[in-house]
Amino acid sequence: MARYSPTVVDHFTNPRNAGELEDPDVRAFIGNPVCGDQIMLTATVTDGTITEIRFRAHGCAASLATASVLTEAAQGLPITDLEQWDDAYVTSLLGGLGPDQRHVATLGRQVAHRLVRNHREGVDDEAPLVCS
Repeated sequence: MARYSPTVVDHFTNPRNAGELEDPDVRAFIGNPVCGDQIMLTATVTDGTITEIRFRAHGCAASLATASVLTEAAQGLPITDLEQWDDAYVTSLLGGLGPDQRHVATLGRQVAHRLVRNHREGVDDEAPLVCS
């Protein structure tokens, strides 16, 4: 397998939905203290559906691509659908991951699940993200 899948390369070089919503309904942050990767999602949710979503991320190419892919996949879905996402699903969205990149699928799953939980519980993560 090549170092990165074509999907990872595409989303790393042409990220979709980068940035942060000005006044989101929900915000979720996950960071990996081992590798330093960080993803923050901000979303607007209308009648239970994600109507707008953005990301800020810091880390390796695969983690930045993961954040971009997640926002594309989540846009227009009922927010509760994200609870069904597992590492295998996130990996499939990315077109596959090498063994040394699989941690980003876990990071993606965790931030998606956290977005759902934060929306349900009315929690708003204040992320210490330093780069986008």
